[in-house]
Amino acid sequence: MSNEPTAASVTALSTAECWRLLETQRLGRLALVDASGEPRIYPVNFAGRDGVLYLRSANDAKLRFLRSRPTVAFEVDGKDADQWWSVVLRGEAARVDVDAEILASRHAQVRSMSPTAKPFVIRIQPRSVTGRRFRERGDEPEGPVRTQILTPSPELPPPAGRRPHPIPSFTPLADG
Repeated sequence: MSNEPTAASVTALSTAECWRLLETQRLGRLALVDASGEPRIYPVNFAGRDGVLYLRSANDAKLRFLRSRPTVAFEVDGKDADQWWSVVLRGEAARVDVDAEILASRHAQVRSMSPTAKPFVIRIQPRSVTGRRFRERGDEPEGPVRTQILTPSPELPPPAGRRPHPIPSFTPLADG
């Protein structure tokens, strides 16, 4: 029996449903790229209002990265009854400097749970909002997980000026 999800087990969500689910949550993950080009993921409190996402930040690395590379992804997930869901928003982030928009973000109730002061408001203007809903699988095998040995693909050269990072490997469990 295949462990691959079937088309019937994964459902794409409409943009309206994605926003409805986003608005039920207060904690998500912000993915951005740092100054060296490496991805970074930060847990953040957020609020949505009028098709825009708001979050708060200190004057820290996150805010510095956003100034130089404003393209971000934001992800939040949850569970309704017997179905899991995941929503991903992609867009441009910018610090909010206009008093009226800062006030609008307060009306959206963006608050940080962090003990660190977060005086700056960040707006994420989405380019795309996508989501999916899927049922929890109940047919996972019990006992040790068995790995499948795959034929390695031809080696690709590392990007110029960068050494490849080794990938950890594990010895498969013997059938028994």
